[in-house]
Amino acid sequence: MNAEESNTHQHQAGYRGHDVVDPSHRLIGTISDVVYDNDGGPEWAVVDLGLLRSSHYLPIAAGYMSEAGEFVVPYDKKVVKSAPKADRSHLVDRSTKTELHRHYELI
Repeated sequence: MNAEESNTHQHQAGYRGHDVVDPSHRLIGTISDVVYDNDGGPEWAVVDLGLLRSSHYLPIAAGYMSEAGEFVVPYDKKVVKSAPKADRSHLVDRSTKTELHRHYELI
C-alpha cells in the first residue's frame, strides 16, 4: 500500500460506518462511503438514510466528529433527505457538485 492509498484508507476508516446526527444529536443516517476531491481529501460523505436504501451526499467540511464518534452536521434529516441522491458509482460530476453547493448553501 503506497502513502496515498494509506491516507485514503485512513480517511475512509475515519468516517465510514459512523452515525450522522444533527446539532440536537438526532440520527440522520450512517456514512457508507466517502467521495474525495482531486487532491485526495474527503469532500462528500455518502449517507445511508435507511429509507429504501436511499443514500445522499453531505459535505464533509460542514461537520465534525464528536468524542462519542458521531459525525455532527448543522443540518436536519429533511435537508439531507432533499439533497441530490448518490448514484451507485458515488461519482460527483460538475453538475451534481454545483447542485450540492446550492442545496447546502456552500456558494
